[in-house]
Amino acid sequence: MATPEQVSEALARKLSGLQSEGGGTSLEILEVKVPSVLPKLILEIQVGVSGQLWEVSLDYQGHEASLVSGDLTEDTLNYLGFLVRTHLFEWWHTKDTEKYSARMGKRLN
Repeated sequence: MATPEQVSEALARKLSGLQSEGGGTSLEILEVKVPSVLPKLILEIQVGVSGQLWEVSLDYQGHEASLVSGDLTEDTLNYLGFLVRTHLFEWWHTKDTEKYSARMGKRLN
């Protein structure tokens, strides 16, 4: 099983930097922290968007959390990176209209 530190390092390498939505919004992932890997995978991600700095918490259970219960293969990291990017973009676009999304993020500036 991967430790929180191993998951944090691997995801930081996979996700850090500018993430584009294909002509739309761009997010810059500045930092990834992993406080817990089992029974839930919790990610705390610092994101820069449109001159704003946010901290977003993503909480995965079940299948997504089990992705880090074995070795961190490249395929696993690619899939987890895809999930995280997708959820960050969904959060950004729904944070002002959905209560659940609003609770996931905290503006830092």
